[in-house]
Amino acid sequence: MHKFKSNLIALALTAVAATAVADLVLAATVKVTFDNPIFNGSGSDNVSITFPNANNSGHTQLGVAAGRFQGTATELVNIEEGKFVNGVNDLFMYCYDVYESITHGQPVNYTVDFQGATARTLDFLGAVNWAMSADKNNIDPYAWLHPVNGNQGAAIQLGIWESLYDASGWSLAAGDFMATGLNGAANGAGTGDYWGLFTGVIDSTVALDIKYTMVLRARGAQDMIAGDPPTNVPEPGSLALVGLALAGLAGSRRLRRRN
Repeated sequence: MHKFKSNLIALALTAVAATAVADLVLAATVKVTFDNPIFNGSGSDNVSITFPNANNSGHTQLGVAAGRFQGTATELVNIEEGKFVNGVNDLFMYCYDVYESITHGQPVNYTVDFQGATARTLDFLGAVNWAMSADKNNIDPYAWLHPVNGNQGAAIQLGIWESLYDASGWSLAAGDFMATGLNGAANGAGTGDYWGLFTGVIDSTVALDIKYTMVLRARGAQDMIAGDPPTNVPEPGSLALVGLALAGLAGSRRLRRRN
């Protein structure tokens, strides 16, 4: 019995170690240098947003530029250049954190989180992709990264923030997240027009698969959400299971030898 318990303890410790090693091995980092101008290639819309304070006490109103960010990725660790949809020299992103700031030309060291996108964000991006894809039978999973103008990019950014800071509904006029001062356009291509187009089809479209996204996280700078071409790379949990299986095999062999 004593030997059996000892083997179980050893097995558990090996599993913990395997998980730690897997997480360490697969931890991906990248240095992003934001373009100057930061909304290079797509433009933005100046809006006023209201969002809940980080301590959940009250709200903050802030004037911001909303749009798609652009930058360059360098110093890649445990992540291949192929994981960036448009290449490392054209990294397209949206803000995924209103509590930090970013500025033109700023370099930021990020950790890559491949499971960071929320379900509501994926619901919204699925609707955006459907609305922006010409072929409804072949939806482009990266359409959201390629707005045709600043107003469209702003609407996508506002939807991402709405998905983060409002628990339900898709209204910029009520709730924990709100926005005013959206740019209008006579041809129906204003920020509000795109917002209505995207949110109007959420209930009838399929959410974007999380494998097409990655969240870039950093302390002292805004988190970002970007696209991610999926590859057959084992997740940390999968490697941990492999380690556990190997440990179990080794343990069983030791028991056989002793018997």
